Amino acid sequence: MIDLEERPNREEPLGRALAPSPARGAIAFLRKVTNGREVWAISDQALVSGTNFLTNVIVARSLGIAQFGIFALAWTAMLFLYSLQMALISAPMMSLGPKTPPADRRSYWGAVIVQDLLFALACAGLIFVGLHLVAILTHRPGLKQLTYPLCLATVAYLLQDFVRRYLFTTRQTRRAFLNDAVSCLPQLPLIFFFLHLHRIGLPGVLWIFAATSLAGVGLGVYWLEPVGFALSYIQATAARHWRFSRWIAPSWLLGWMSTNFIALLAPVFYGPAATGALRASMNIVAVTHIWILGLDNVLPAEAAHRFHQGGIAAMSRYLRSMTLRWGGLTAAFALVIGIAPQFWLRLLYGAQFAGYGAVLRMYCFLYLIVFIAGPIRAGLQALEYTAPFLWAQAGATAFALLVGIPLTRKLGLQGVMIGTIATSLILQGTLARALIRRSRSA
Repeated sequence: MIDLEERPNREEPLGRALAPSPARGAIAFLRKVTNGREVWAISDQALVSGTNFLTNVIVARSLGIAQFGIFALAWTAMLFLYSLQMALISAPMMSLGPKTPPADRRSYWGAVIVQDLLFALACAGLIFVGLHLVAILTHRPGLKQLTYPLCLATVAYLLQDFVRRYLFTTRQTRRAFLNDAVSCLPQLPLIFFFLHLHRIGLPGVLWIFAATSLAGVGLGVYWLEPVGFALSYIQATAARHWRFSRWIAPSWLLGWMSTNFIALLAPVFYGPAATGALRASMNIVAVTHIWILGLDNVLPAEAAHRFHQGGIAAMSRYLRSMTLRWGGLTAAFALVIGIAPQFWLRLLYGAQFAGYGAVLRMYCFLYLIVFIAGPIRAGLQALEYTAPFLWAQAGATAFALLVGIPLTRKLGLQGVMIGTIATSLILQGTLARALIRRSRSA
C-alpha cells in the first residue's frame, strides 16, 4: 500500500505539486498579491491618488490658473466635509461595525446608512448657503453657477467614500478596489475629452465628477448586505458613534484648521490664482500619498502586534525599519522634484505655473514631515496613548491662527508655506516627544 501522506495534496494540481521550487515560489507570491487585503488597499489608494493627480493636471492645463484656483477651493470644501464624515461616521463604523453581533448587523448597517444620508444632505445645504454667501461677500456673482453641480458632487463624493469604507470594513477589499475603479477610471477620459473640445467649463467638470461618483455608489448598493431600519436602533447607533468620536472629531477639526487655515488665507490676499499655484504644487508631491496613506492601513495594526509580542523594543525596531525604508523613498522622490521644481511645474501644468518653483520646493520638505507622522501615530496608538493627539493639535492650531495672517501678508505664498511647515513641525514634534516619553515610562 502507498502511504496517503506521501501523495500530493488532492486539492493541489499534480503539475503544481511537482513544479520546481522557483515556480512554486512564484505561484505563492502571485496568490499572496491577489488575495492580500493590504495589497488591494494600497492598490486602491494608488488608483485614487493617481486619478486625483491627473484630474488636477487636466483641469489646470485646460482652464488656467484662476479657474483652477476656484476648483481647488471647491475641492478644499469637499475635503473639509469629508473630514467631518470620517470623524463622525466612517471612523466609528470601521471600529464598531466588525464587533456588531450577527443578530444586530442588519439594524446596525441600516442605522449607519441613514446617518450618512442625513449627513450628506446637511452638507449639501451648507454648500448651497456657503457658496451664495461667498459670491455676495466677494462680489463674484458668477460663483452661483457652481451651486447645483458642487452640491451634487459633494453628496456623491461623500456617499461614494462611505461605500468604499463600508466595503473595507466588511473585508471586501477587492470589491472596494473595483468600486473605486468604476468611480475613478471613467472620470479622466470624460473630463479630458470635453475640456479638450471646449464643451464644458468648471461646472461641467463638477457634473462629471458627480456622475462618476454616483456610479460607484450604485455599484456599492448592489454589493450591500441586507439591512433593516428601526428608529430606536438608529438613535442608539447615533449615540454610540458620538461616544466614540466626541474626542476624535475635535482633534480632526483642529488638524484640518492647522493644516488649511494658512493656505486658505492665500486667496483672501492674492486671489484664486494663489490657491491654484498652491494646489498645483501640492498635487505633484501628493504622489507620495500612494504609500503614505496605504501604510496607514498597515502600520497601526502591525505596530500593536509587535508591541504585544515583543514589547517596546520590538515595536521600535519595526517602526524604525519602516521609517527608514519608506522615508528613504519619500526623501528620494522629494529630492528629484526639489532639484528642478520649475521643470516639473512647466512640464505638467504649463509655463504660467513655472514661476512657483520655490513653493514646490518647500512642499517637498513639508511632505517629509507628513510622512513621519504615520509611524509616530502608529506608535502612540499601539501604546493606547491617544491624549496627545488633541492637545498637540490644539497647540498647532493656536500657532497657525497666531502667525497665519502676518506671514501671508508679508511674505506671500512663501509665507503660507513657512507657516504650514512650522505648524507641522510643532504638531509632529509634540507627538514624537510624547511617544518617546511614553515608551521610556512603559
